[in-house]
Amino acid sequence: MEKCALKVGDCVRLRLDALATGGEAVGRHERMAVFAAGGCPGDEAEVEIIEVLPRFVRGVVRSVLSPSQDRVKPPCQHFSDCGGCQLQHISYEAQVRHKTALVRDALAHVGGLSGIEVHDAWGMEDPWHYRGRARYHVQVSQTGELALGFARHHGREVVPLRECRVQHPLSERIRESLLNTMAPLAQGPHERAALLEVETLISFTSGKGLVTLVCEGRPPFLPSLAQALMEEAPGLAGVLASRKRGRGSPHRAPSELIAGEGHLVEELADHSYQVSADSFFQSNPRQTERVIELVREWAQVARGDVVLDLYTGVGTFLLPLALAARRAIGIEAEASALSDARANVRRWGLNNVDLYERRAERLLPHIAERGWRADVVVMNPRRRGCGPIVCACVAKLRPRSIILISCDPATLARDLKSLTQQGYRVLRVQPVDMFPQTWHVEAAAICEPLVTRDR
Repeated sequence: MEKCALKVGDCVRLRLDALATGGEAVGRHERMAVFAAGGCPGDEAEVEIIEVLPRFVRGVVRSVLSPSQDRVKPPCQHFSDCGGCQLQHISYEAQVRHKTALVRDALAHVGGLSGIEVHDAWGMEDPWHYRGRARYHVQVSQTGELALGFARHHGREVVPLRECRVQHPLSERIRESLLNTMAPLAQGPHERAALLEVETLISFTSGKGLVTLVCEGRPPFLPSLAQALMEEAPGLAGVLASRKRGRGSPHRAPSELIAGEGHLVEELADHSYQVSADSFFQSNPRQTERVIELVREWAQVARGDVVLDLYTGVGTFLLPLALAARRAIGIEAEASALSDARANVRRWGLNNVDLYERRAERLLPHIAERGWRADVVVMNPRRRGCGPIVCACVAKLRPRSIILISCDPATLARDLKSLTQQGYRVLRVQPVDMFPQTWHVEAAAICEPLVTRDR
């Protein structure tokens, strides 16, 4: 491998050709890939090098010499600083096009898969104010000034928000109300610093919301703050609190109800779901409706079928399929989501659903050893994906269809590769833009066995 001649601080003129994972645009300098933050595919730009690695370098666009036809003016005043969005400077039509390419590239280069039918990504008619979930970071200055926002690009400092154009308006009203009510209730910087994060969950159907105050310990201002928020923010249905061991901790304790209601009801594809603050639920309800309909179309569940749904959540995909199945089985590790799923089974009046509170990778080997069978398997894992153990166990159940939904093209590609190694082939992949203005893209894939099943 040739040694890279570029050094940190160098400025190079580049033609940027594609969008890369993470939202950077990528070009080449003397056969070396250069990933440029702030770039748009099609730009001719001057890029300052900020990091040199053995296989590629990273840089920042310092000036656009010849702009891409897809470059637009970002509408958000915080875009240049806030790390919440990465693509507001690219037209939405081009965002959707590049996300389709991200999925295709991941399948080819991460999964080593070729010849797969990848449809154009589904975009949104209105790619703004679509998020039903927010997690605002809290920062308190030495003088006690409170800031709520998202982390700065490639940093930990919080960018105080005046607006966020991708969040539901009620999330923003809750954020503003918290800033108004917190100051007189929390005395001094030390007490205010006990508030670490603020999470919101909004129902697009009812227009109501929940807020969870994530704190270090249980600060004394919580009850009065909860009551003040309920009065200050119209549409706020409940306030919860959760404990966390400092800002660096990746985990927090289950939420406790402080005031109001502890769950919401959201309607998707003509059916309602109970959702609690701690439960995993897709952040873009309108696009989720489209994925539900796609899964139903692909699954073609018949009256005698057994459906297995891994990473069930609140039952988003399991329950619509259970309506047509003989038996439906859901596996979910999180207690809050499973509690909501059980409530939704009752809400839907279903008596053919069995739910298990276990990790899929721990329960599936036992299921496979016992000779269980499933006709359709649906998997919607967290960002890290399913992994080879889950994929191997699912293949042993010999379903006629495996439907995989992933929010990360790389883990989608790895899991599909695992399934192909277990005797399945990928029929088609449908990318879905669940996260406009960001680089993230959801995708659904359907697989079938290479050899007809012996039933």
